[in-house]
Amino acid sequence: MDPTSRPTAANGTALAAGRSFGVVRRLAFIAMALTFGLSVLVSIYLGNTVHETLIRKNHNFASLLAVNLNSQIFRRFALPTRLIFGRVLLSNPEQYRGLDQVIQSIIQDLQVENLRIYAEDHTIVYSINAGEPGDTSTASPSVDRAAKSMWPIFDIEETLPYHLAFFKVSLPKNTCRLRTTYLMRAPSSYASDDEPVPVMGILEFSQDITPDMESAVHFQQLTLVVTLLGSGTLMVLLLFLMRRAEHAIALRTAEEQRLLSELHQSEKLAGMGRVVASIAHEIRNPLGIISSSAQFLLDHSKEENTGTNKILQAIYDEAKRLTRTVGDFLDYARPKLPKQDVVRVETVLDQALSFLMPELNARAISVARAGEDKTGFKVRGDKDLLYRALYNIISNAAQAMVRGGRLTITLEKLAADAQGRQAIILSFQDSGPGFPKENIDKLLDPFFTTKDDGTGLGLPIVNSIMTSHGGSLELFNASEGGAVARLILPGIRDPE
Repeated sequence: MDPTSRPTAANGTALAAGRSFGVVRRLAFIAMALTFGLSVLVSIYLGNTVHETLIRKNHNFASLLAVNLNSQIFRRFALPTRLIFGRVLLSNPEQYRGLDQVIQSIIQDLQVENLRIYAEDHTIVYSINAGEPGDTSTASPSVDRAAKSMWPIFDIEETLPYHLAFFKVSLPKNTCRLRTTYLMRAPSSYASDDEPVPVMGILEFSQDITPDMESAVHFQQLTLVVTLLGSGTLMVLLLFLMRRAEHAIALRTAEEQRLLSELHQSEKLAGMGRVVASIAHEIRNPLGIISSSAQFLLDHSKEENTGTNKILQAIYDEAKRLTRTVGDFLDYARPKLPKQDVVRVETVLDQALSFLMPELNARAISVARAGEDKTGFKVRGDKDLLYRALYNIISNAAQAMVRGGRLTITLEKLAADAQGRQAIILSFQDSGPGFPKENIDKLLDPFFTTKDDGTGLGLPIVNSIMTSHGGSLELFNASEGGAVARLILPGIRDPE
């Protein structure tokens, strides 16, 4: 399988997942919108149901009141008045006062307004409001309907429609009134075969039911607010979960793409390493012959400081340089497993500095060492590989300081953790220009170099050696200037 097809496949998978999640998100929004709309409809329905229930309650109460008034007026006024005066005649002030006393005793504390009794010709014969008796112009169409009905007639009078009252916090008095009209009759026991049940008049009264209407409005407002808060909370929670899911998917997709990219890069480098190792192996033997031949000719040359000797020296030097370069390629392409010997880090550091000291002195570079003590810094590993790592780090630092400078080497040991593990940290800080900020993330990539004659394998080889020893390599710029290479190795407490 071609590795280059993997990131494309990952992108396709990510796009498919993104499209699927987009469909789910749209469906979720539609579901939330439907839930929101349904919640509003439910709140309106509940509010209207409560409003109708309260209206029916007031109808029942008004009906009972009308029947009670009819019965009380007949027993407490009509019968006694017939016995005393022979007939009912409300134009008689005494009879009118008697009827008023009966009615006032019944409707006391019942918040009844505009109670009237009409004669059959729609003339007001009694009213709790002075000045209305004798008036014939106030009869409503309900009076005619009540005269032909056996049941009370109910009418709602509103100064503010219910759907507009919903937007009010409080309602003024008499915003909603219930007008009841009822045909007053004598009890059926007073009827005979010759005469029907006598009609006493048409009763009409009004009641202020604004408090009940206000209760229904408040209930509907509360229901709608709670519904909206619940739907809004659900919507916010769902949006939050969707955002978290999107973020998690984005992170997973990015991580997958990163891993696939690293796998692709590793496979490409592995393939390149195999090719390079094969080529380097083929070049190494001829280079060895060229180098040994040049060395042999130089050793047996009788003439000194001739042009031939200079050429032979150049051939020998370049052959040695190419041999080191080929060695770097082979070391990176075919890293060897480190030994598991007990190694003192300060001893390896001394050896590397001793070998490189002539070059450091030639470049006018001073070396300062700090943090070392008599306890020793011991690690388990391969002395030769560690020497190679320290050699590369010191050599790179020296090459970075063109006109002299200072190399500070700090060796420190961290305290052991709960499992008894400790770490040894070896830091190299130079006084050079530091790592280029734009390239600092690429310095450990193989074959990346900023030098004209570099192979780009020095630091990757050091990193590979550190990794094989269970350690790590960190590269960064010091705050006061210069580059810092930090080697971290797992230490051991007691050598075997």
